[in-house]
Amino acid sequence: MKLERISGDERGADEAIVAHDGGGERARLGLWWREAPAWASGRLGCLGGFMAGDEEAARAVLEGGCTRLRELGCTVAAGPMDGNTWRSHRMVTEPGVRPPFFLEPSNPPEWPRWWERAGFGVLSRYSSSRLALGGEPVELGRLEHRLAAEGVSLRPIDPDRFEDELRAIHGVCLESFSRNFLYTPLGEDEFVAMYGKVRELVRPGHVWLAEAGGEMAGFVFCLPDALALRRGGAPDFIVKTLAVRPGRRLAGLGSLLVHRAQRAASEEGFRHAIHALQHEDNSSLRITGRFGGAVMRRYALYSKPL
Repeated sequence: MKLERISGDERGADEAIVAHDGGGERARLGLWWREAPAWASGRLGCLGGFMAGDEEAARAVLEGGCTRLRELGCTVAAGPMDGNTWRSHRMVTEPGVRPPFFLEPSNPPEWPRWWERAGFGVLSRYSSSRLALGGEPVELGRLEHRLAAEGVSLRPIDPDRFEDELRAIHGVCLESFSRNFLYTPLGEDEFVAMYGKVRELVRPGHVWLAEAGGEMAGFVFCLPDALALRRGGAPDFIVKTLAVRPGRRLAGLGSLLVHRAQRAASEEGFRHAIHALQHEDNSSLRITGRFGGAVMRRYALYSKPL
């Protein structure tokens, strides 16, 4: 088996490593180091775009990737992650019984074992939860009145101003996510392009915006499960991104935004929602608990000292 190093790949990696033999390609791995997230006690390099058909080839590209990152001065390798947490990252570790949903990572069940046997340990854990629509936490009425008294108003996204709305949403993300694990700021144009890819799926009642004092204070971005629609099944309602600007006067706004979106979805005939890809320390897990969510899938991000 031979390892070949390639300059860049279609995912935007700085380099890629390919394992192949006379029978063709057996594994592939992308390397990101130029714009990887900051690391408190050294330099982080990312391993993403992982594909492997057998454990021998998987170990070869993982070891080759770690060796290359070490040569470049990185002290820790993390993955699977395509450069930062805005892009594809995480691996399914507990798949459960439900099929994959739209924009969810998916991988063969043996891949986590291959990474672990190559010396990687869990860096962070995530989960997705599913819940029945139609219920309402009892405290939301008082919460809504309090936020209204603080000058907070809610409205659905304006599809005729979609890009402008995304640019305002981007500002909320930068402020709300700045303390998140492995946070990396994302440029406004790249953010708009990323969310613009799902524009055709977005309906006004599925994206709710909160405004206060003349600026956007928070949002929730949801969309139907396009994979279920393609399979001919009844789609779940995916709560993809929730963000609220920091501040005590906005406490509880996330719950109210999620409720508005889920109520609209229920009125449209959606029966279940998925609160997708939540970090184990994310405050949004408390919101999921208030709405009765139960974990349906678990994921992990791995790391290895170099």
